[in-house]
Amino acid sequence: GSEPSVNQKLFLVVSVALATVCFFTNIVQVAVFARPSAIRWVKSVLLLSQALSGLVAAFVVAFPIHVISARGGSVVGEEGYAACYLGHSAIILLTALTSLGTSTLLLFHHYMKVNDPRRFMTAGSNVAGWSVGVGAVWLVAVVVSVLPYAGWNSWEVHDARCHLSTLWPLSFTAFLTFLVGGHVAAALLMWASTRATQLKAMATHRATAPPVNCPDAEEAPIANHVQGIYNNSSDSVRVGGWLVSVGSLVPMLAHVVVASSCAASSQCQASPTHYHEEAAALPWSSLLLAAAAVTNPLLYVFTDDQVSSSTLLLLSRVCCWWCERRKQRLVPRHQEPHDAETNVYVTNDTDHLVSDNT
Repeated sequence: GSEPSVNQKLFLVVSVALATVCFFTNIVQVAVFARPSAIRWVKSVLLLSQALSGLVAAFVVAFPIHVISARGGSVVGEEGYAACYLGHSAIILLTALTSLGTSTLLLFHHYMKVNDPRRFMTAGSNVAGWSVGVGAVWLVAVVVSVLPYAGWNSWEVHDARCHLSTLWPLSFTAFLTFLVGGHVAAALLMWASTRATQLKAMATHRATAPPVNCPDAEEAPIANHVQGIYNNSSDSVRVGGWLVSVGSLVPMLAHVVVASSCAASSQCQASPTHYHEEAAALPWSSLLLAAAAVTNPLLYVFTDDQVSSSTLLLLSRVCCWWCERRKQRLVPRHQEPHDAETNVYVTNDTDHLVSDNT
């Protein structure tokens, strides 16, 4: 193999740093939401799915790092085929689809809470039902992820390259675009309906609000409930998380469409300014998946009080446990007899001396 280029070395540094932050950020979130006391809530189940997707995202860069470290520009043969479509393509697709699907479920949970409160009282707290939904998201993501390995790809034995531009044919890329477009359409409809309900509740509350100088004890709970509908920070964070998930996937799809279209055009290949081979080999756009897997948990940590308190509580317990273990290591056991002798001189207690010697 040849010496890695400056671009490859830069990709190596950025990807390793991002993958490390991504892994530790999401492993903390998995520990927070996988606790028996937390898994009983629907929100925890959804955020656990998001954290698991983030753990998968930490391995998006594993295959490119392996190729660069081995100083080889391509992978060949059956081993290269399996590594490309299971170790690279499948991880990218699994990360993207589970992140997008979980973000859409979080939006749907909030949509049901605002638009159908009565049904939300039962269905919105049905952990088993929402767990089935999360399982369906992961099942669909796994099936779609292995489709290229099963044969829906553009792998050519005589030119076996595991580049984003040659991973999937345009037909499979169009299929992915259709899936993402379906999520976008559903999310926009839910957001528009939720926003309309919030504005309607706000207008109704202002029209029927009692005078400020004459507070009514019976009206206060109703006012607080209505205020919670249209002034809910969880709406913003869920929309923001969904935008992050979509924003990390769309540039990669655009990259694949441009690169694969150029690869299929002889005129584009003949142009001196065509898509550079090394740029097609290095999946810079896939790093956005890892960046999104870091951003989404931090959005909830810094904006959701429940997630913040649970995360800080877990980190404090881990720190206390680590400090206690370190303190126990620092206490030398061979000094125990010396401590007994010290007790004799300090206390001058004969009974204590006998008990220590025994």
